Amino acid sequence: MITAIFVYDFKGDILISKIYKDEIKRNIADVFRIQVINSASLGKSNRDQRTPVLTLGSTSFIYIKSGNVWICAVARSNQDCSAILEFLYKLESLLCMVLWEDNKKKSQQVKPTLSDVAIVNNFPLCYDILGEVCDYGFPTNMDLEYLKKYVVGISDSSVSIFKRASFMPSKKSTPPVQSAAAGAAAAAPEYQTVTWRSPTIKYRRNEIFLNVLEKVNVLMNFQGEVLRSSIDGAIKMKTHLSGMPQCRFGFNQNTVLLSNYDVTSDAREGAVALEDTKFHQCVELGAFDNDGSIQFVPPDGEFQLMSYNCNRNIILPFKVYPQVQEVGRNRLMYKIRMKSFQAPKLPATEVAMTIPTPRGVSSTNVSSSNGKAKYHPEENAIIWKFNKLFGEQDNVLTAEVETNSHPTEVMQWNRPPITLDFVVDMFSSSGLTVRYLKVQEKSNYKTVKWVRYMTQSGSYEIRY
Repeated sequence: MITAIFVYDFKGDILISKIYKDEIKRNIADVFRIQVINSASLGKSNRDQRTPVLTLGSTSFIYIKSGNVWICAVARSNQDCSAILEFLYKLESLLCMVLWEDNKKKSQQVKPTLSDVAIVNNFPLCYDILGEVCDYGFPTNMDLEYLKKYVVGISDSSVSIFKRASFMPSKKSTPPVQSAAAGAAAAAPEYQTVTWRSPTIKYRRNEIFLNVLEKVNVLMNFQGEVLRSSIDGAIKMKTHLSGMPQCRFGFNQNTVLLSNYDVTSDAREGAVALEDTKFHQCVELGAFDNDGSIQFVPPDGEFQLMSYNCNRNIILPFKVYPQVQEVGRNRLMYKIRMKSFQAPKLPATEVAMTIPTPRGVSSTNVSSSNGKAKYHPEENAIIWKFNKLFGEQDNVLTAEVETNSHPTEVMQWNRPPITLDFVVDMFSSSGLTVRYLKVQEKSNYKTVKWVRYMTQSGSYEIRY
């Protein structure tokens, strides 16, 4: 999206340059200095200088001016200039707050403009910020609390100033104070300070959706023994809530983090050990450390609240027992037994098993106890499909395959693994369950809550 960012002083000298992609050379900065800054300093004004976008060929210069500093973003081909302009204005506001101590000596404004002296004096800090807020040319997280964790040099005073300035009403819109008590009440912030949500959101119907999504990766041998297994899990939310709600939910008591889980000393059966746990920035980590609950003020709409991995005590919904034998010189006999282990009333959908065959198949004879099985010559495989497959069932497929290949080719066939695809709703392979889900808001409105579990196949392979 953004190829490079250049920061100039009022003379056109480069204070900071950050190139995110190798599409341009650094000397392209001279084009903007000659076309815009020099023309503006000489008093020449044309249409290109009056607009915040200068396009020359396939290169666009999107720029703003703050005090005596120019901030210019260079983009190639056709990009969203309005999004880049919004990024530049947020970057300006961010740098103003970070450089508050240097700027406030020369300006008495609530939000001072940038100065070239402040940028030069804090060059390492500004350069690190440009590297953190934009990843390979795409804007990322510009929250000052987030940047404080990864950029060395951002002071706590800057963070407090940022929070205060974000929620203070402007002087022009402040009504006259009638009493000291009223003034104190007006000065106190009414909502919790967050950068990912606006307190003015309103819905007629307040709903919250919590989805536990898990992908199961398994490698089995022909006897149904698990050689390797893992789960890639995520908790995704969809919120349609008014105001500034405080949401909270908790897992089952057997859920522990890997740092708190000792395989040798933990005697609990069926413990859900979560690894590589990552939370959205809205989660209050202090509450999670205290009682294991997830507490947060959610962003509006869809977002991923949490991701995790699991490598222990995995509940597999299916096991496959394959038997493949060579009969004669060019014939193969298949007998595939598949057993489902989810609850009897839980149907698996989009179930499809791919059973590889050698090349050059001339004839097939396929039959199955349930579902539909068919040989697909373009894929060199028999595909066994089910519309719905309920739990605690045994299904068997038998097939006879004859090839016109040379017998040595059949003997040298490397036998690719059988793969299985499926989706099972309201089933958690890790055993993770949500015990409660609460929503609190000062207006005490009623909330419709939905919790859903879904397990699907990742890399589900069976050797034979």
